[in-house]
Amino acid sequence: MSVAEFIYTVLLKPPPLRRAANGVIRALLPQRVRLDAASVWLNPQDPVVSGALTFRVYERGEIRFFRSRFRADMTFVDVGANVGLYSALALSTPGFRGRVLAIEPHRESRVYLEKTIRGNAAAGTRATIVGLAASDRAETLTLYQNPDNKGDNRLYPDALLHGGETVEADTLDNICRQHGIDSVSFIKIDVQGAEAKVMRGARGVLRASSDCILMTEFWPYGLARCGADALDYLEMLRDLGFHLYQLSGNQGTLTAIRTPRELVERTQGRRYANLVGLKGEADAVNSGI
Repeated sequence: MSVAEFIYTVLLKPPPLRRAANGVIRALLPQRVRLDAASVWLNPQDPVVSGALTFRVYERGEIRFFRSRFRADMTFVDVGANVGLYSALALSTPGFRGRVLAIEPHRESRVYLEKTIRGNAAAGTRATIVGLAASDRAETLTLYQNPDNKGDNRLYPDALLHGGETVEADTLDNICRQHGIDSVSFIKIDVQGAEAKVMRGARGVLRASSDCILMTEFWPYGLARCGADALDYLEMLRDLGFHLYQLSGNQGTLTAIRTPRELVERTQGRRYANLVGLKGEADAVNSGI
């Protein structure tokens, strides 16, 4: 658990303290933040993700890892793009000539995602926003919403969530095909437990992606709430050719996962792990990890 998570989930757990803190953070949020060359437009109603970005405590290890591995010619698929942090990092890569596909079903978040994409995409850059949820079939779903943390919207009900929004979903295979994408170089998935649904619908494009980097969260509780088994999910990733590593610390350190079961046992309840999958040349470059 990070310092920011400890403050928010432990010290500010009493509702009156949390409401007061959220009110202060909302009042302090700027319109956008810069991370070197990248600009990210913030949601003024989101004290958690936008607040953490403002105070430079948001996913520091993940950001460092992304910057170290992303290349200017990559095709990047950003599943659960929110306000577009990682899309902005990709688009602002010096000499960027690749492709960005940002997938975000939440209507409110897409307002700021669109601003982020416009603010970072140079003329002629191929960047596309898709207002669908990525799933294992074409379907209509309910996106349950967290009023204080727009990065915690989920496809299942929970005590933290209030209200819902009907969203359309399709497979990543279909979405990529419709946008002329045959293979993916880098895919980021942050969907609060729906990762197995995303991956089941992405088998085709990922099998065709011989050199690919996956960056995602691994949260057995959320996976179970979405109808998936955590061990089966890890085996699916390995069957797709990914060698799995845990990403940890502010330096973005990779540690090889010894066995899937050991990882599941360490990530029960509220615990989760940041997961990286490497295949093809991406893995060969890091064979010494």
